[in-house]
Amino acid sequence: MSRKKILLTRIKDIGPHVAEKEINLKAIVMESNSKEDQPQASGEAMTTSGSQASSINATLLVGDETGCISLVIPQYFAQHIRVGDIIQFYQVQVVMKKSRIYLWSASGKLERVGEFTMLFKEAYNVSNLSWTKDVNNGDVWVPNRHPIKRANPLARAS
Repeated sequence: MSRKKILLTRIKDIGPHVAEKEINLKAIVMESNSKEDQPQASGEAMTTSGSQASSINATLLVGDETGCISLVIPQYFAQHIRVGDIIQFYQVQVVMKKSRIYLWSASGKLERVGEFTMLFKEAYNVSNLSWTKDVNNGDVWVPNRHPIKRANPLARAS
């Protein structure tokens, strides 16, 4: 009786070439915008314009030893996840929207496998890269030369 080994994707290997595919990932939660104080009412109506998208989804910044990326998950999952948790995500979809890449996990599985004991790299944020098609080969996506940088909260005001 053998168990099938799950192939885990490293964050630095995520790019447009895996867009619209499902991957498995093990990462530590570095940031979360989950709102614990506002549980969603079960009878709340959803609009087609997406005006309540912020109340039904949460965005996590997750990282491994190769980089970090934004992950969007349903709010009811995010309420059980804390910063520092090490989570193994199964069947997470890679999404490319407006030349940016992020992960989406609506129907996948997640499992907490530890906390606070994982190396991660915050400097290489895959979600901050903007991708364009190569001028020489239209089938290949390349990162722009100047990625958008996150504001450094530790920087001193001059």
